[in-house]
Amino acid sequence: MRFIALITCFLLVNAGVKAQAAFTNEQEFEAQYQINIKKTHLDKIYIPKDLEDAFVEIINLTDKDDLAKFALQDEESVAQKLHFGLGRWMMINWKFYTGSRFSHYLKGLGLLTPDHKAQFVIRSLHRNLNGQPLDTGDLVEEYRVIRMNEIEALKSKQTIIKEETRKIEKQGQ
Repeated sequence: MRFIALITCFLLVNAGVKAQAAFTNEQEFEAQYQINIKKTHLDKIYIPKDLEDAFVEIINLTDKDDLAKFALQDEESVAQKLHFGLGRWMMINWKFYTGSRFSHYLKGLGLLTPDHKAQFVIRSLHRNLNGQPLDTGDLVEEYRVIRMNEIEALKSKQTIIKEETRKIEKQGQ
């Protein structure tokens, strides 16, 4: 009898799990992205329209004592500590990977990776709670430089398999 109950629970849980959308090509992804960036809710979760709206949403969803502890910590360390907590929550629920109106807003600021978007929001929230200037332009530039350094590091590890030189002849010769 226990076995049947266990199987029934397993089937019920699996029936309720919603799989992520699988795209077979970039056109399908882009089409869904264009739909998602216009929606206020995705998977029944409210998606902020901008940074201020995100602050309001995070503050409303967070215990006041936890917010006070968050504000008292150093900006860099709190951003690292919360990256796999609050940061992951934002990346998944606010669709930083597949696109949402908030991720599109952050992309428009110049933030391209989900990790950098999450870090940016956490650090900006910390500054907001402490009454400090957000300096979003400087913060975005900091993440742009980090991204360029990451790209250069990846390029430096690549090896050239084959190098070719081609001679281009002008027509009529």
